[in-house]
Order: sequence, then structure tokens, then C-alpha cells
Amino acid sequence: MKIWLLALTICVSATAAETTPTVRLQQSLSFADDMNFSNLDLAIKRQLASYEIQSLAGEIKFGTKLYPKKVLKDSLILLRELSAASKKCQETQPANVCLDQFNLEVNEKFAIYTPVPSKTAQQQQRQQGFDAAQTTKYTSYYSPDLTGSRVPTERFKHAVYRKPTQPELQNFSRVEIDYKGALAGKGYEIFWVEDSFFDLYLLHVQGGGRINIENADGTKELKYLSYDGKNTQSFKMIYHYLVQKGYLKPENASVPNQRKFLQENPDKEEEVFGSCPSYVYFKESVEEPVGLDNIPLTEGRSLAMDSKVYKTTGLINFVKTKKASHVDENGVVVKVPFSRFFIGQDTGGAIKGNARCDLYFGYGPLAELTAYNMNEMGEQYFLVKK
Repeated sequence: MKIWLLALTICVSATAAETTPTVRLQQSLSFADDMNFSNLDLAIKRQLASYEIQSLAGEIKFGTKLYPKKVLKDSLILLRELSAASKKCQETQPANVCLDQFNLEVNEKFAIYTPVPSKTAQQQQRQQGFDAAQTTKYTSYYSPDLTGSRVPTERFKHAVYRKPTQPELQNFSRVEIDYKGALAGKGYEIFWVEDSFFDLYLLHVQGGGRINIENADGTKELKYLSYDGKNTQSFKMIYHYLVQKGYLKPENASVPNQRKFLQENPDKEEEVFGSCPSYVYFKESVEEPVGLDNIPLTEGRSLAMDSKVYKTTGLINFVKTKKASHVDENGVVVKVPFSRFFIGQDTGGAIKGNARCDLYFGYGPLAELTAYNMNEMGEQYFLVKK
């Protein structure tokens, strides 16, 4: 009897529909994409490739409607077709004419849903000046660039580690690994970099990056670093420690100022990094850092959501918020509104809640500027093929 009940429970659990905390929007929207669909096809291609090796069995619920999960694949294919048609249209027609046609078809062929924030998030939003349309909190992340070698030298002396296979070696702290050499010489180094421990810390914060390899024979390689697990110790941004100790003021604790403080106070470096004992391990790859389901992230198109809330990758998101544009002559970061299609392909430990997203902006100075200067409320829409 117990075995039969267990089997029944497993069967029911396996067939239960996945539910999203969303509500149907009963109005038409304008879907202006600030990248003119660039990179969207690549993000969709990578997602469809993932769907080929994962199951889309069962159902998923948006608002009050149940869909077969296959609708996620069909939605991506439809968006790819409509965006390709719009780009083709622009070869012979004014951009605004093509956008009008695109918007007409998207509103006609997709059901549009918005997230329902948790009660706690709603309370926080009311304190900030609640806007019913701006339901979602947005941050951004990027992939840092490092310069390294496959062998240690006087120039390249800080190691990037893969996850140790021996359990007793997996849980050393940041200080024990970087300053005490707890893993040194044990065969877990994959690269050595010329960059500082602060650069490695930023690599850990972002969870992946790009490394420019300089070989002894003068040849160069470009490789990618993807997340390969972490120790079980707590993660806390060193920003908090720097402010708590009075080393930096809250309004002046930007990433550049954190770097400057550590460069000017090398005697305090180990103390500061001791406040963040978490340590991330990496693996070498030939493609961009991967998100959930080993999907390579696509610059300006992948986003991270709470995987405990949105369990299946590939959800089409349309985002409206603000991002950094440039730094003006007074050193002030200038932000501009933008809107764009993103695909849900990643998650993160700090990304929690029904209406919380981290937008992936890729590589380079502008991506870095955006990542460290986005903390915005905005609009979020999910598109599901009717």
C-alpha cells in the first residue's frame, strides 16, 4: 500500500502544472526593440537547441490559462519569424511602418502577461512611489575580461581554480585560497592571471567571464570562464564591509572607488576580502558563460530570474526600464530609457521574487558601466503564443 501511494504521489507530482505568478494584460502594447532585434535570433537559436535535449512535457500556467509547455518553443519560433520579417521590411520601408506592422502582429498573435509581485515587494514599491505598470526591479550583470596564461609566471601569478573533486578541499574560504594557498599546487588551477584579487572577486560576483590567453610562444587565445560551483560559505559584497568600517562613504562606494581604496591600502586587502568568504570555481569553455540548462548567455538578450518561481527556461520577456548611457563631463552616470526583448535563461542567488530580473549585457566597458549602475524599477511582460 505504501509503495502504491508513493508511486501515485510521484505520478501526480510529475504531471502537476508549473504555475507562474502572472496576470493577463488586456490591452495592446508597443514593442520597440532598442537593438533592432540584433542578437535575438542567436538567443532563440541557443534556447531551441536546449529544448531539443530537455523535456517540454506537462503544462505551464500563465494567469488563469493552462498551456502545454510546448507553447514556449512555439512562442520563440513565432517571435523569430516576426522579428525577421520586420528586419526584412526595413530594407524597403521606413522603420516606423515596419514597427507598426510588427506591433500589430505581436498583439494579435501573442497573449501578454505581467508578473504579480509578492506582497513584500508591493509594500517596498509603495514606499518608493508605487507605479502599477513598473512592477519589476532590474539589475544588470556582465562578463569581465581578464588577461592570463596557462602557466604561472612573475606576471601571471593569481590562479583561477576549477572545483576540487575532493570534498575536503571544496570549502576553503576566499582568504584561505587566495592568501594562504590552500589549493596551490594541487592541480586545480586552470589559468593564472595578471589581474588583481579584486578583479577575481568581480569575476566571482558576475559568475563568468572572458580570458585573453598569452602563450609563451607569443600566440594568443580567447577562452571563456563559466561557473563551476562554489564553496558553502556566505557571500557578502565587500561594499558593505568598506562602508561599515568607515573606509568608504555609502554615496562614494562605487566599484572604481572600491578598487582605488584597495590599491592605496594593500595592507587592508586581506581584511576586506575576509568579509566575503564565498569562493566561486570556474571551468574553461569555448562559448560564452552558460546559464541554466548549459545555455550560452547571449549579450543583451539573456536575463536571470528566480528559478524557484520561473522553473523553465525560454520565457520571452519584454523589458522597459533605464540603463546607463555614458558618464558626463562631471563624472555623473547618465541613464536613458530603453525597451527590449530578453529570453529567460539564467538565475542567481540574489535574484529572488516574482518580479525581479538581472539583465545580461555581455562584455566591455559599457556593459561594465551598465552592470554597476542599474538598480531600477520597470515594466516586464511575458509573451505566449495564443
